[in-house]
Amino acid sequence: MRIFLDTSVLLAACGSSTGASRELFRLASERDWSLVASPYVLSEVEHNLADLPGDAVGTWEILGKELSIWPDVLTMNFPVVFSVSKDRPVLFTAIAWADVLLTLDRKDFGALIGTGFYGLAIQTPGIFLHRQRGME
Repeated sequence: MRIFLDTSVLLAACGSSTGASRELFRLASERDWSLVASPYVLSEVEHNLADLPGDAVGTWEILGKELSIWPDVLTMNFPVVFSVSKDRPVLFTAIAWADVLLTLDRKDFGALIGTGFYGLAIQTPGIFLHRQRGME
């Protein structure tokens, strides 16, 4: 399964050694999950990393190596009713390359969390892990 991680999830994983965002990295290899991001997301992470406490930069150097980087997708060939926002490339890239988009960004994705978008599941890391445990 390909899991697209948006900026908020990656920053949360770098900023805290506990929580669902970091747990994704711990479980990925044993569950055969491919953790996916894009150049757009990576640039956002690097721009915001210095704002995090502790050794977030060092953690990013480790976690970033576990990601598969797929090209950004900036347009789609079917109708999209999604407010103009900086996170449109995240949604478009996730739908092109992944099975699920994980986000903590309720401002831009709040209405879509727990639902989907053209077959792409959109969840928080916590919801995703809870549902995965229910499938075991």
